[in-house]
Amino acid sequence: MKTAIFFMVVLFTNPSIEDEKEAISTTLSYYMDGGTNRSFETLQKAFHPDAIMTINNEEGLKQVNAREFFSKMKPGDPLKRTCKIVSIDIEGTTAVARLHLEDDRKIFHDFMTLLKVDGTWVIVNKSFYTEYKN
Repeated sequence: MKTAIFFMVVLFTNPSIEDEKEAISTTLSYYMDGGTNRSFETLQKAFHPDAIMTINNEEGLKQVNAREFFSKMKPGDPLKRTCKIVSIDIEGTTAVARLHLEDDRKIFHDFMTLLKVDGTWVIVNKSFYTEYKN
């Protein structure tokens, strides 16, 4: 009897992987929708205040605060691009997501590290590669 009660408590207190993936997808949607619609208000919901963006380009390795970087976003018409979550991997309160954002000139390959902080999934690191189309 004690085993059955324990199992029921664990079953009803631990969110399922599918629930966690849905919550992570919501966070990633804030990022994708906010960027596409040039809405810093929406985009910042995805990032922890101390989140870092890391890029390695012709200037070398560079890290910046993500919210600070995106706060410079200029309002305007929505971008014409497609956004897709390629994968989400979860272990406990840590997750890694891979995104594919594409417009007519380039493809962004985004790799997000997320943590579950105070019950909410937030992006803590964004590393990315930009592929330019010919």
